Amino acid sequence: MRIQFFTTTVTAAGTRVQISNTADRVKYIRFQTRAANTGRMFVGLVTVASGTASWELEIPVAARPIAELPIDFGEGSVLFNLFYADATVNGEIVSGYAILE
Repeated sequence: MRIQFFTTTVTAAGTRVQISNTADRVKYIRFQTRAANTGRMFVGLVTVASGTASWELEIPVAARPIAELPIDFGEGSVLFNLFYADATVNGEIVSGYAILE
């Protein structure tokens, strides 16, 4: 197994952005927002869209400056190039790491 760190910027709100273009198999992935983000972020597979077919990361506030989402696939795995991010505000950033097979 190995670890891959990533940072993805959603340049245009409402337009999904691929997290990685590698076809490695992901066993565990952790997403987190940046404290400077001002809108909601969505992560999911190729069908990600604001509010549907996705996991929503909260808007950062003083009490919770970073929202995190860990996903453990247990005995399974998902291809890294199937993960996408979207946002409600231009220029929002999601980062994290994936543990790959």
